[in-house]
Amino acid sequence: MSKPTHSNAVQPFPIPELVDTRKAAEILGRSANTLKRWRAEGVGPDYVEIAGRVRYDVAVLVEFIRKNTRTPSVRAMLEDARGIA
Repeated sequence: MSKPTHSNAVQPFPIPELVDTRKAAEILGRSANTLKRWRAEGVGPDYVEIAGRVRYDVAVLVEFIRKNTRTPSVRAMLEDARGIA
């Protein structure tokens, strides 16, 4: 009779690509001050703070962009086509 095998191997944790506020702002097309304000207001993308230094996971920034991407309405598309601002 075979014994059940239990793997004690720890699943590797994917190491995030962390960037500073300046680079995160560049990725999002915003200013670093906007990201600082968002943190103070409790809005914007999640961030990591280690030893007082703020970093953003690039995957989180990409997901933030994806979640905030909007598809224009039919009316907006028609106005665009007609040149109405």
